[in-house]
Amino acid sequence: MSPLGLIMLATVALAAQSQPDFSGRWVLAAPAQAGPGIPSALSVRQSLARTTMRGDPMKPFFRDITIERRLETGPFSESRAIGVEGGTVIGSVPDGPKTINRVAWEGTSLVFENGSYAGQSPGAGEWTERREVWSLDPDGRLRIAITTRSSAAEPRTVTLVYRRSP
Repeated sequence: MSPLGLIMLATVALAAQSQPDFSGRWVLAAPAQAGPGIPSALSVRQSLARTTMRGDPMKPFFRDITIERRLETGPFSESRAIGVEGGTVIGSVPDGPKTINRVAWEGTSLVFENGSYAGQSPGAGEWTERREVWSLDPDGRLRIAITTRSSAAEPRTVTLVYRRSP
């Protein structure tokens, strides 16, 4: 490979390193924590975008993430776009619950937020919120802090730690 090619590869790697790549297989470090709703293992794939839709080079960024969670009830997969916020808009569902969801970087942590509410705004009437914060600890383990809140219960945070699996 030419020196220019090596410089370009190093530049792409450095640009993508501002946020961690969680891709890989992960297993729960404390299996005693496994239970309903707690995945015993995760398979994660993040897609790195390096070019525009026309094929022009651009600063690399993680475009989306696909997660397969191994639960007691079986596997559950989801794909989410990173940097996208969505949900239902007031008026689009006249009498039903409104929803919000977001996946975005906050520093070097990837944050997943989901919620629903029956009132005119979030936090009004009956509502629920779930926030997952993904980060890598100094030992390279995946740390996921899950906070749930609702109009019917006190906030609760559970922190799960996963180690890489070969």
